[in-house]
Amino acid sequence: MTIDRSDIIAHLQNALEPLPCFHALWLEGADANGTADQYSDIDVWADIADDCEAQAYEAVENALAALAPLDYQYNMRHGHPKIRQRIYHLSGTGEYLMIDFCWQLHSREAGFFIENDPIEAAKVLFDKSGVIQFQPFNAADFTDENQQRLEKAIYRRSQQMRAEKYVQRGLYLEAYAYYNQYALEPLIDLLRLIYTPAHADYHLVHISRHIPKAELAQLEYFAQISSLEDIAERLPKAAQWFDILLEQIASL
Repeated sequence: MTIDRSDIIAHLQNALEPLPCFHALWLEGADANGTADQYSDIDVWADIADDCEAQAYEAVENALAALAPLDYQYNMRHGHPKIRQRIYHLSGTGEYLMIDFCWQLHSREAGFFIENDPIEAAKVLFDKSGVIQFQPFNAADFTDENQQRLEKAIYRRSQQMRAEKYVQRGLYLEAYAYYNQYALEPLIDLLRLIYTPAHADYHLVHISRHIPKAELAQLEYFAQISSLEDIAERLPKAAQWFDILLEQIASL
């Protein structure tokens, strides 16, 4: 019997929903925003009672093991003190079908999902306590953070000479590093601020889906460098495009 992603998701839902320590279970990533393909992992989130962490981990791992033996497990250190994360793979399933499972403690002050957001979405499997909240997009929620990102991008654009001096010195690796920091990344930041203002920190994650094809082709041009000559050629063009994008932001 072949186990696919729908089998895993349905089995987790059926196994965990009756358990008192689970308040909610939902999917994020490709399954939530409708972009799943044969290369997508499964991003699963659970909200659990604070006093039953050990039982919650055991319940998830027992549920997965009931489908097939676990041939991979990695405990990740999550940046949030009330989120736990483990990565699993079931024996006999596709090599790309990793299960990225996050547990959040119920006492966490969780945020909300933006209604009809094509990037960060939640597909609710069950929610006993009203954990998953949706709100309309409000640009004001991101003003301060995005303004800081814009100011940093403007500063970096002003420092492109840091890459230029390593081109003049003939040091490719240093020029490459500074080119990315002071030419390419500021362009990415402005494109994010224009096209995905609620997710301006996404950098290159799935950016091919998030910006228009013309801008994507231009960004790929600036990302494709293999020599000092490439860097020297692209630096002034990157500065010009940055200024054009900056004007677009000012007109929004």
